[in-house]
Amino acid sequence: MRDENAAQQQLTTVWLANSTELRNRCEGEATAGGNDSYVDLLICMQMADWVKSPSSGPKLKGASKNRNN
Repeated sequence: MRDENAAQQQLTTVWLANSTELRNRCEGEATAGGNDSYVDLLICMQMADWVKSPSSGPKLKGASKNRNN
């Protein structure tokens, strides 16, 4: 419940900063299983922001060259 409350608070700033199309899409995803989730809604919107500017996301590294040695 704590995560849901925290996500709801974060959504108050994120919600209006995004397009109606994105809000509708994410709302559909967050309610698809019959369990409404602010966490799922927030994650969907954060992922959409990351796709817009992937340079701000975490740097991922490939597999180690020596992993199988």
